Amino acid sequence: MDKILLASKSPRRIEILGKYCDLEIVPAQIDEVCHTKMRPEEFVMALSLKKALHITHEEEKKGLIIAADTIVYKDDILEKPKDRNDAFRMLKSLSGDKHYVYTGFSIMDEEIPLRIIDYDVTEVEFYDLGDDTINSYLDTEEYVDKAGAYGIQGYGELLVKSVKGSYANVVGLPMGKINQILIKYFNKNLLDKTE
Repeated sequence: MDKILLASKSPRRIEILGKYCDLEIVPAQIDEVCHTKMRPEEFVMALSLKKALHITHEEEKKGLIIAADTIVYKDDILEKPKDRNDAFRMLKSLSGDKHYVYTGFSIMDEEIPLRIIDYDVTEVEFYDLGDDTINSYLDTEEYVDKAGAYGIQGYGELLVKSVKGSYANVVGLPMGKINQILIKYFNKNLLDKTE
């Protein structure tokens, strides 16, 4: 399989997708301003498309591009925290309740030309978290650069009571769904190492 252009500098996305194929990492430098009037799925799909188009037009890269954006949603869109206090506020709001993790993704190849823009959503429920538990988690500094102020693939898993849906989606890329789209529309299968 040819290299896939990943429009991300996220170590989590690089690790997830890098298990299956060779990558060229091309971070998209875009303004990720939140449009509060948008539904969460619209927001993440719009940002993922903006990232993919940036790679095609600004960086002038050609080939198969995958771009994604992940947010946490509970009554409002929770992006990456601004600081520790913002992270505390986010985790306190998620404590003892369910929230939803949305990842929008764009898969495109302008040479075909074909663009698929989609999303996945996963329900996550947190345990009741006391202030001491939240502060202990924040001491790990794992919350930095994470939507919703936690990383489920690290110490954040200790906050999680249940997950309904794609675990990989919570980490940053719903790989099962992405592979099905690659098979159906791009004639590529991440399981086929001989391509």
